[in-house]
Amino acid sequence: MTFKLRHRRRVGTLLASALVAVGLTAVPSGSSAAVQTVSNPTAAQALRTVAQFQGEWDSPPTTLHNGGTVDAPLLGNGDVGVAVGGSIDDQTFYLGKNDFFSTATNGIEPLGRIGLSVPGLAGSSHHVVQNIAKAQVEGTYTLGDETLSATSWVSATRNLFVTTLRLSGSRAQAATVTVQDGRGQTPATSVKGGVLDADVQAGTTDAPGNPHARIAATVLDGSARPSGNRISLTLEPGVTYTVAAAIQSSRDTPRYQSVAHSMAASLTGGALTKLRTAHASWWRDYWSRSFVQIPDQAVEKGWYGSLYLLGSVSRAGKYAPGLWGNWITGNMNWYGDYHTNYNYEAGFYPALSTNRIAQMEPYDKPVLDWMERGKAKAAAHGYKGVLYPVGISPHGTSAADDLYNQKSNAVNLASVMVMRYQYTRSADYARKVLPYLKQVALFWENYLTWDEASGTYNIHNDAPQEGGVYPQTNSILSLGLVHLLFQGLVDMSKDLGVNDSLIPVWQNIDSKLAPLPTMTRNGQTVFRQTSEGAGWVSDGNDIAIQAVYPGLQVGLNSSDELLQIARNTITQLNNWHSDNSPATLYAAAAMVGYNPSTLMDELHAEATTYSYPNMAVHHFGGGVENLNVITSGLDEMLLQSFQKDIKVFPNWPANSNAKFGDLLAYGNFLVSSSIRDNTVEYVRIKSQSGGKLTFTNPWPGRSMEYYAGGVRKGTLSGTTIKLNTSVGQTIELAPAGTSLATIRHELAQPAESSTTESFATGFEAGQTQPTWTDTVDTKGGGSYGVTGLCCGLLGPQAAVRIGERAHTGEATLMYSGYAGGGPYDHAYMQVYGFNGAPLTVRDDTTLSYWIFPQSNATTPWVAEGSDDSTCVAVDLIFTDGSNLRDSGAVDQSGTSIHPVRQCGRLELDTWNHVTVNIGEVKAGQTISKILVGYDRPGATGGYRGYIDDVSIG
Repeated sequence: MTFKLRHRRRVGTLLASALVAVGLTAVPSGSSAAVQTVSNPTAAQALRTVAQFQGEWDSPPTTLHNGGTVDAPLLGNGDVGVAVGGSIDDQTFYLGKNDFFSTATNGIEPLGRIGLSVPGLAGSSHHVVQNIAKAQVEGTYTLGDETLSATSWVSATRNLFVTTLRLSGSRAQAATVTVQDGRGQTPATSVKGGVLDADVQAGTTDAPGNPHARIAATVLDGSARPSGNRISLTLEPGVTYTVAAAIQSSRDTPRYQSVAHSMAASLTGGALTKLRTAHASWWRDYWSRSFVQIPDQAVEKGWYGSLYLLGSVSRAGKYAPGLWGNWITGNMNWYGDYHTNYNYEAGFYPALSTNRIAQMEPYDKPVLDWMERGKAKAAAHGYKGVLYPVGISPHGTSAADDLYNQKSNAVNLASVMVMRYQYTRSADYARKVLPYLKQVALFWENYLTWDEASGTYNIHNDAPQEGGVYPQTNSILSLGLVHLLFQGLVDMSKDLGVNDSLIPVWQNIDSKLAPLPTMTRNGQTVFRQTSEGAGWVSDGNDIAIQAVYPGLQVGLNSSDELLQIARNTITQLNNWHSDNSPATLYAAAAMVGYNPSTLMDELHAEATTYSYPNMAVHHFGGGVENLNVITSGLDEMLLQSFQKDIKVFPNWPANSNAKFGDLLAYGNFLVSSSIRDNTVEYVRIKSQSGGKLTFTNPWPGRSMEYYAGGVRKGTLSGTTIKLNTSVGQTIELAPAGTSLATIRHELAQPAESSTTESFATGFEAGQTQPTWTDTVDTKGGGSYGVTGLCCGLLGPQAAVRIGERAHTGEATLMYSGYAGGGPYDHAYMQVYGFNGAPLTVRDDTTLSYWIFPQSNATTPWVAEGSDDSTCVAVDLIFTDGSNLRDSGAVDQSGTSIHPVRQCGRLELDTWNHVTVNIGEVKAGQTISKILVGYDRPGATGGYRGYIDDVSIG
């Protein structure tokens, strides 16, 4: 594959203003690499990049009351959340709050609603933008010559929701603001001093300790007329109106009613300006903590979108978000509680590598508050330590107080604590969570059984799946997490100088736990869910790979054998877009070196097909857990450190330029790097805690320049480099001969765009290998009526074969399938993906390939007289979603390149050369995938053949 650079991303006016804001000066890209003072290049890059992305709606959202993730524009400050629904004549702002858990059900309840109605604009156009850089929602509604502009935000620093309205045109419009409870009913209200106070409670049943709240609404305009549960006003053209609602709950303060009223009553234009400034400052600081820049803009947008949602649902000093965050519109699935068998944990993992540790602060409290109940539950079952159920709620309560025969919930909860410590090395944090971790360890110390014959500790009757019945031995999930627990306890204890008598016990268990169970599936060795009990379970979970993530027991420093088993497991799972897998599967796949092109293409699908316009990745199994899909999945492709060895771009697609700044690595190191033309340009590492730094040389076989604190220290060489660092020290590395000025110049530049202009492969070793094997492209054509050719095959095939039949060399791509005689029989198989560096089509770009369709004369799996094997063509998917087969493109003989039209046109049992001038129909577009398509409606029987020497250029 050849590769050509285009240009750097444009440094626009936004970046210029951002640079001024953080005290930087941009250096023109064409200037010499003069020495710069770069105080915080990450902030400038981050602010410029995030401003490119927003959510957009041209019609009101439709998924608001399904009890799960909503498709509405979203706002939040880590406590109060707002989802925006409806058109401007009947718009609803759904208010949720992280602490609004009913004591009657222990489930989270909606807090309230604010209705905004401008009936005179019924039928207006609808254009709404979720501006994530500014954390606001901007609406534009036009009817004839009248336009209403609305801007809504939730203050980052106070529980205040604000909407400003401005009408243009020639006529005034009557408007109404209505305050309702969480079910859309009229609450108890009162009016005083222009403020409408509405009192609500969590749920429909009151109980001791049940949270209550006040919504204190006002309009900063003397003409507003509050009465009952509504405020009436007249919108005059050219005048700005501000609707504000202060929200306080009894969890915030016993004085919640007076505090909310006072907040609303004291609002002035000046006070709002100060709050708006504080809001902008909070989000600017939040975005400045790290950035990524990659060619796939959908995935990049998904990364920033997930972080926007993370910043909106979780904040220090507030309650932790439940399954669906603080966007609570009604009865939420699974009570919206803290599900402990991965959902709750996964929502906090993305705060780690993205360097948003502050967003993790609420996590620990509900876990620690449950300790006494956890001890009691363990004792009731005859165990020491703690046992936690599947679902917990705040204040030591539970909405789903059942183990479902899972002993792993408490150790699953521990994973976040161990990871946070490994990333931050915070002694204070270790002291905070050690009592809990030791109780979890105490349980396992007593629950594990010693097998003298094998010399291993085993886990009995612990189900990886909810409700798995005895026997369930050596759950691979629990094995991974128990390893992680004891490894974390040893590290914390050594660093703090405590638990000297326990460290040998923990080390002994860690070293002698039963091996990860394996089995054979479709000819590949894969991980098994248990050594006895659940084997291979195809239910949309990825339990079989969770010893990798979140267990962190397999990585690029592991044995080749273990890595291959892990990769085989991911292939066999094929759960990229299932309900429960994505939150952990992508990170696991990156950690074991799974094909990075596959990962990028599947992440692309998550960021597009499986994401709402609000950038929320949605799968049925849970809500905020999916904030971890793109964030940790992408971060582990860019930077790995969990084996205490920092690797930059450890699993990155070839020919794909990328850049990241201040991602967090184990040991509390902030790492920045860039890759261009398949070569790492530099690495900057900031040591926040001091201590030993270990990293893999990103320039294999080459020496590097070593700068520390801005001073050249000489060169370094070797495969693994170990350095001692001091607190606050910055280390900068680059290939030998690179000046410090050049490194710092590149730090301040945006990533260069990357495209591929040509592609060629004969599938031989050393050439570009397929991104996918035997995988139907469900979005680019799919499969209908086609099954496996024979022999228990699970479906149609498209995979490399060695030594069977090749046009040149030893390798070729074999295709096969069995058509069932249906009216739409077809199978479009994914082969190559280019989302890392899309393939540009020029005016003269040509697709060329050789194809060998088989008849019964060369394979017994095709019926005599059948020419079904000729109904096959190489197809292309473009980044706009279109394809080659329906583009009107023709082959060298003038025949449509659609597989249906190729039927009977190719000669059986010989190599046919097919060429297509794709530039004639697709010039200027970019290719995202190469497919192999079979298409013959009504066909019955097998088809099989080979494709070789594919080229585009």
